[in-house]
Amino acid sequence: MFNGVSMTEISGYLEAIKDRYALTSDYTLAEKLGIAQPDANLMRRGLKVPKPELCIKIAKLLDRNPVELLLIAQKDKAPKQAKEYWTLALTAVDVMLHVPKRPRYLPKKVEAIGRELKQLEAQTLTYEGAAANAEAVRLMETAEQSVDAMMERWNIWKKGEALYPNYLLANQAAARRQVKIRRLLILTQAQMQDSMTVSDAVNVMDDQQRAGVKVFYAFREALVQSPTFQRLEEDFRKHGAAEDMNTAMFDREILIFSQTYGTVPLGMVGTPTPITMINRLQISWKPEMIRDLDPAPLFDMTRYVFEYEGAGSFREQLARFTRSMRELPRRAV
Repeated sequence: MFNGVSMTEISGYLEAIKDRYALTSDYTLAEKLGIAQPDANLMRRGLKVPKPELCIKIAKLLDRNPVELLLIAQKDKAPKQAKEYWTLALTAVDVMLHVPKRPRYLPKKVEAIGRELKQLEAQTLTYEGAAANAEAVRLMETAEQSVDAMMERWNIWKKGEALYPNYLLANQAAARRQVKIRRLLILTQAQMQDSMTVSDAVNVMDDQQRAGVKVFYAFREALVQSPTFQRLEEDFRKHGAAEDMNTAMFDREILIFSQTYGTVPLGMVGTPTPITMINRLQISWKPEMIRDLDPAPLFDMTRYVFEYEGAGSFREQLARFTRSMRELPRRAV
């Protein structure tokens, strides 16, 4: 509203000019606008839409942004079926025009929201840097029923790494809301040959389990023998996932996966601590991606995928895997 007059029609602005400049007739209004009296009368009654040049002049007389008037003029002359689109455009511009410049956070926030809105039509959102990690937390906060996740870069769950503790705490909060979370950690033979890395894996799985996550693990060299995993890996590559797959499906309706990773040094004084970050994260609800990239079938592959039941049983399974890898050359012969 502008002085009690609807701002969705040009006629309201003309009435506002008459009030502001104490104009008592359409003749004096026309004189102020530099147009003929009949045109002023028709515009004030909402029967004619001014040209862009006049919209700009009206805006200046009222100390308004000309874009606002230009959009309203387009809306006024648009056919009935198109008016809602101009109304939406006007709403968006109105928001942008009224964003304070300070504190600087506010225009930056609105700019980020605008970028997200532009991506919505493609049914995909992309986040980079710290925002990528923060968005994973937001997604977990919205989960209502289930989360199925698969992680090859499982080390980012370690204490001091990117997902610890914020995302882990979001997992714990979701589990308390009765969200069923399953997470599969994919371990490699090279990793499992290092005792420190084995301890890291156990600590990560213990942390997950304490947070209420149902934890599973698999050894990549065995898992890759499965046609199901091979197809899934191929589909992820096709859709631009990182070489090491980190993905999660939320409520079977929205998917998140990492596209790139990076190592960032944390610390200004002394020796920096290298932190593994998700540099780019993609979120999608495209039906074909939901269908192709669903990690849920992996949890039924009991030949390759094992539920974590504590450090003891894990180390026993690791020993069996290690033996099987040693026997592979003999089998081939």
